[in-house]
Amino acid sequence: MQLVGFEHLHCHTDYSLLDGFAMVEELSDHWHHHGNYLCITDHGMMGAVPRQIKACDAINEKHGKGKLNPIIGCELYVNKSHFEATPDEASRKAFMERLDPEQLNDFKVRGSHLLAIAVTDEGYKNLVRLCSWGHLNGFYGKPRVNHEILKTHKAGLVFTSCCYASEIGRAFDTKGEEAAEEVLKVYMEMFKGQFYLEIMMLDFVKQKPYDIFIIKMKEKYGLPIILTNDCHYCKKEDSHYQRLMLMVQTKRTLPEIEAAMKENEFQDFFELQDTNLWMKSEEELNSFWQEKYTDVIPLEIFEEAKKTTVDICRSVNVTIDRSIKFPTFPDEKARLLDLIVESCKKRHITLNKEYKRRLYEEYDIITRKGFASYFIVQKMMADEARKICPTLLGWGSGREAIGPARGSGGGSLILYLLGVTDVDPIKHGLLFSRFLSEARGGKQIKLRW
Repeated sequence: MQLVGFEHLHCHTDYSLLDGFAMVEELSDHWHHHGNYLCITDHGMMGAVPRQIKACDAINEKHGKGKLNPIIGCELYVNKSHFEATPDEASRKAFMERLDPEQLNDFKVRGSHLLAIAVTDEGYKNLVRLCSWGHLNGFYGKPRVNHEILKTHKAGLVFTSCCYASEIGRAFDTKGEEAAEEVLKVYMEMFKGQFYLEIMMLDFVKQKPYDIFIIKMKEKYGLPIILTNDCHYCKKEDSHYQRLMLMVQTKRTLPEIEAAMKENEFQDFFELQDTNLWMKSEEELNSFWQEKYTDVIPLEIFEEAKKTTVDICRSVNVTIDRSIKFPTFPDEKARLLDLIVESCKKRHITLNKEYKRRLYEEYDIITRKGFASYFIVQKMMADEARKICPTLLGWGSGREAIGPARGSGGGSLILYLLGVTDVDPIKHGLLFSRFLSEARGGKQIKLRW
């Protein structure tokens, strides 16, 4: 069979907790032999993006510029109901009590899947906004977005019908083709010109009927279509380990799994239904199609769906800014000094000769090396953590959010005075020079709470 080109646009890493087994670096090491783009679409988050960019840069440095390019995406969770703002437990309970039974049932659905891929700089920013909004305003078991926020932040993104766990797939599963088509039309209207159909070739028992429906919708509405493999691990032999992860997620036990396998009861155990979610090459996809899917996906649709993945990748124009971003403050040196003086009063610390010498030493090198804003932000983070921790936990004073601090950062008197740490470095003989000195700390500082 002729190779027409293919890129994976639906890939999970270990950031898709208890679902994705692959690490970003092994995906990049594997895929640069087969394609030119590495697309990561983890569940509800974009945590892998820095490692994704770094991994692609490493491949390009080793094998030549342009050998592997990052494509940034996310498999969002979509739910109709949401909180208006980040609630405390009482507000959450009151909100749920206001819902009627049907609304409450919809709300408790963890979230249907929706694949989103950034194709412009604006799209990347919107994807960040959507992920952040889901965690801040829509979190219920998972970080969920809704249709309203999708409409607000859809520019620069392309979306797909996604997998069987999408709104379209779930409507197809529970209510049939007509209901699924109605949901599809909602997405077509919502994402005009930005919406793709997605087919997969899986062993999942419900996949073939769903693919047949998706292809029927393509023929009816003329929508573009892509093929994905819903990668959850890199190599074929990793299937076993990903299954164990799924067992943890679904609270299955080995005896339950073994009994189901013995009785051939695969339908109710998703962990047993698919063992081919590895990162297949185009040749492997072609072989799988010939073996299992020629009766479902016509050759011309199969080849078109593969080509379209490449077309999407080539259309991506997202600027990857590799510079370190950190907030800066006007007159940061004076602001840091003011915070130190204020904090000394709060801690009721009288600075003797030894403390003053150390304070002047630290302040001088911190400001000369341009880290004043870093220390200000560390204080802001520590203060906010202490403030919100009792609300989140329902107990405590807030000190539980920070701890004493560890690592070389624990040796800073200024961090102690600012309340970022609770270890007095003078009293305990900790050296600031292990943390920052003329000879070190020129590019970055590490502090662990």
